[in-house]
Amino acid sequence: MPFTAAVQKAHDAGLHAIVYMNQRLWCVDTPSWTAENAERWAVRERDGQVRKETYNVFDPLPCAPMDVATPFWRNKYAGIADTVIHQYKLDGLYMDQAVLSLACWSPDHGHPLGGGHYWMDGFRELARDLRRRGGALPLGFAGEGGGESWLPDLDAFLTLQVSQERYIDPASGWEVLPLFQAVYHPYAVTYGTYGSLTWPPYDDLWPVASRPANAMTLLDTKYRRQYLLEQARMFVWGMQPTIANFLPEQLTARRSEIDYLERLARLRYGLREFFQGGVMLRAPAVTVDSADVLMSRVSIYAARRGGATEATVRSPMVLAGAWRSSKGQVAIGLASITDEAREVTVQLDARMYALREGARIVRVDAEGRRTPIGRVARGAQAISLTLPGLSGTVLIVE
Repeated sequence: MPFTAAVQKAHDAGLHAIVYMNQRLWCVDTPSWTAENAERWAVRERDGQVRKETYNVFDPLPCAPMDVATPFWRNKYAGIADTVIHQYKLDGLYMDQAVLSLACWSPDHGHPLGGGHYWMDGFRELARDLRRRGGALPLGFAGEGGGESWLPDLDAFLTLQVSQERYIDPASGWEVLPLFQAVYHPYAVTYGTYGSLTWPPYDDLWPVASRPANAMTLLDTKYRRQYLLEQARMFVWGMQPTIANFLPEQLTARRSEIDYLERLARLRYGLREFFQGGVMLRAPAVTVDSADVLMSRVSIYAARRGGATEATVRSPMVLAGAWRSSKGQVAIGLASITDEAREVTVQLDARMYALREGARIVRVDAEGRRTPIGRVARGAQAISLTLPGLSGTVLIVE
């Protein structure tokens, strides 16, 4: 099926599609690099040399970051984007490496040497141009990472740390915390994960000799709780639900894992005033058992040579998060990462959340059923409930 026909088919089904366009890289071995004299507008190091970056271990060709402060690069990028939007009818761009800035030491790019705010000025002008070219189309522009300076210019922010064990040694001692969401959640939609049910993909344009036999095949189910933990983190941290490397076969071969994603997505969608537009609060103390979760580090773009590196992390079997809506209501989100039902005790502190004594507490499930379970007491109170396996629930104080 031609690409444009596939995009139209997605639109007919009510789906939106954005395409990857790296926001700053130009590969130096391409004919266009020479033909368009791109080196002239590339980022320079302090010694005057063009900065070069190589990412692919299977096809290690260098790329040069381009200087977004220059009209040349902004016009080049926006011109490609114009084709993507108007010819291919896509709904926006994922601008890889967008939420990153560099210091450029070129003396003839029209900006101060080294540091300054020229990078952000240039990106802001690029973002304005992209939206001007889109006209009245309902486009979305996403960037890589979470960054305060980019908040006015992007619609979504890729925060992959939710799945950091996929690319950082799980035994490193680092613990991921949702700090960006805690500060900027009402102003920034965050999404993204390397959480996958398959081994990483391998691009058809990369060397055939290096292609691993297991590319995009299903991961062993012994790693499934890692995926469940990543999905639960996204839910209680107020992120857009995401899955990496989805394939139709997972709808049958990994049905319970996909069902879990769908349950949390429905629950979040029905309560967007909390989980999309709300302010993150301190999560309540939750009494529940913990267990070791087997983690696999298999790289992200293509499988590591030598297979997966394994480690375990300790995690509670139910994760929790707390949110306040713009109307002042408080919601406690709970997500189970175990197949069996769990007895959970939530410590609800009326003073910590500024709750009104006597306010009604309602439990909401993924199907939207609302069940009153009590009222707010003075001070702290323990709320006990049974959480079914692989489920989510939300307690709302009305």
